[in-house]
Amino acid sequence: MRVSTAEQADSGAGLEAQRAALQAEADRRGWGLEYLVDAGCSAEDFNRPALIGALGQLNARAADVLLVAKLDRLSRSVHDFSGLVKEATRRGWSVVCLDVGVGTSPPTASSWPPSPQASPSSSAS
Repeated sequence: MRVSTAEQADSGAGLEAQRAALQAEADRRGWGLEYLVDAGCSAEDFNRPALIGALGQLNARAADVLLVAKLDRLSRSVHDFSGLVKEATRRGWSVVCLDVGVGTSPPTASSWPPSPQASPSSSAS
C-alpha cells in the first residue's frame, strides 16, 4: 500500500480504502496477507522501503504474489510496471492490480507473504 503525501499518510483514509480492497480480494481468493505500507512516498520509481522488502521476499520465493489495490500505488511508469511484470514472470511470482484487472497470478497462488492472518505493518514506502 502507498500514499504519496504526509497528509494522506496522517489521515489514513487512502490506506484504509486500499486495505479494505486488498482484504476483500484476499478473502475471495483464500489468501493470507501482510500489509506493507510506503507512506508519503512517490511512485515515480521502485526505490521505496516496503516495496523493496516485498520484492526481496518475492525474489527469495518467500511469497508468491504482489497484490496492489491500484496500479498507480505501485507505479506511475508503464515502462517500470512492464519491467516488473517481466521480472515476476522470469522469477516465478505474480503481480495482481485490482483496479485495472491486471494479474499474472494463478488462482491458487498464495499472497505475499504466505501468512495465515493479516497483520498490519508500519513499514514506510
